[in-house]
Amino acid sequence: MKKTFFLSAVMVGLILVTASCKKPKVTSGFDDSAKQETELTEAKNEIVAAAETFVIALNKGDSIGLANCYTSDAKLMQPNGKSIVGRENIQKLFSGWIKAGIPRFSMKTIGVWGDKEVMVAEEEWIFSDAQGKILDSGKSLEMYKKEDGKWKLFRDCYNSDLPLTK
Repeated sequence: MKKTFFLSAVMVGLILVTASCKKPKVTSGFDDSAKQETELTEAKNEIVAAAETFVIALNKGDSIGLANCYTSDAKLMQPNGKSIVGRENIQKLFSGWIKAGIPRFSMKTIGVWGDKEVMVAEEEWIFSDAQGKILDSGKSLEMYKKEDGKWKLFRDCYNSDLPLTK
């Protein structure tokens, strides 16, 4: 009898432990991972659209439009020069480039990763002349964060694929 009682107690304990390990059912009608995946896809699409807005503004010579692609506390980390901090200073930099004459710019998004707080985009870019001759090409990593409900450049770091000239 003691043996039967002991086995019954063990079985009840195992049933309770097993039942307590089950995940609760989602009652919202959406699986959390599916919702997160949808939000991530939407964010990736917004980042690609933000990159297209940047390209359009640069090719139009719109330094204000370019600066508005950046957060107010953004940092542009250019090669062979100091970082430019803040939207206003970034706008001044672009204005100088545009006044000096800037070639045609194109950019392709290679990948986008992140979460609801921060997204990172890998880009490949090309500057070309009016005949399509490539003048410079390179890559960049761009960190985005939301400001005023839009994904904007928070950190922008790029470099050329061409060797330094002597």
